[in-house]
Amino acid sequence: MRKTGVYQKLGDVNYFIPSPLPPSNPPFEITAEIISLYGQASFALGQLNEMSMRLPDPNRFIKAYVIKEALLSSSIEGIHTTLIDIFTYPLGEEKPTKDTQLVLNYTKALDIALRMVKEEEFPLVTRVILKTHEVLMSAGEGDKATPGVYRKQSVRVGEHVPPPASEIETLMSELEKYINEPSELPSLIRAGLVHVQFETIHPFLDGNGRIGRLLIVLMLIDNGLLHLPILYPSYYFKKHHMEYYQVLDRVRTHGDFESWIVYYLKAIRDSALDAYRRAKEIEVLESRLKDIIQERSNFVKMRETASLVLNCLFSQPITGIAEISQKLGMAYNTISNILKHFVELDIVTETIIHKRNKLYRFEMYLDLLEKNYD
Repeated sequence: MRKTGVYQKLGDVNYFIPSPLPPSNPPFEITAEIISLYGQASFALGQLNEMSMRLPDPNRFIKAYVIKEALLSSSIEGIHTTLIDIFTYPLGEEKPTKDTQLVLNYTKALDIALRMVKEEEFPLVTRVILKTHEVLMSAGEGDKATPGVYRKQSVRVGEHVPPPASEIETLMSELEKYINEPSELPSLIRAGLVHVQFETIHPFLDGNGRIGRLLIVLMLIDNGLLHLPILYPSYYFKKHHMEYYQVLDRVRTHGDFESWIVYYLKAIRDSALDAYRRAKEIEVLESRLKDIIQERSNFVKMRETASLVLNCLFSQPITGIAEISQKLGMAYNTISNILKHFVELDIVTETIIHKRNKLYRFEMYLDLLEKNYD
């Protein structure tokens, strides 16, 4: 059995201190099953990348998929909100709930991490991880968990007691070195190893699971395996959440990195396939609605404007007339007239809030974002 670390007893507590990556004694074994799953996951990522290059407006697509990963990753940690809550919070006068705010924080954290890595060309290092955590935990009671600072106290995760606080900087420095140095192992597998190592170190008081899952997407993008952040691996982790924790634990208790990587590659494969199928259906929906706009007499004098309104709905599927009017710089009555036709064609549904104010919900798009393919 591979030894993956040592126990250090301080007082009455046995702390587990993981050995640096890569796995050794024996080295990580690329089994026939891993080779097969690696090929399947790589193919699925390639399909998803190809699809992302065809999207007419990648930014609005990214927004929807990032929100989906934020919801799924947060729900694993017992943080529950909905797509509806996320899309309606900018329109309301009340502050978002604690859980909604924490999910919003996740989307901001990923945005900032990507900007640091891609635009500012930072390597994926401690500075990026700390900044990402700072944003993730900046509000919604996350601020009680010392945002952007490694923990200064001991924690316990089930039966696992992560390393004492005094070891964290050294362990994270070793992990940073592994992330950025060349390796014989494929980048896709290395991202999985980094995730389990990060979770074992457990460097923060709170938010470790979300940061660890976010690191997977960041590493895949940083290594050119994913073009846009449109993968949501938490889809699989949540669906098989008991196995998720079991295979993570087996790395520490049995040195079984291989079983974790088998599970992880299935997560990447299935998440990429799910994202690809969803993207295809969204592409078909958009094409069908654009055909309706071009063919129906309702839009004879305003086809171009109606198409712009449709684009807005794909970006913000729950919205009001004033919001679209302001975004497009067009007259309120013009937008109101187009939305009236959209209601007649069942493209959107109308809801009255705050007495006379109306909200329009792009139900068919929301349904696709929440659809289960199993």
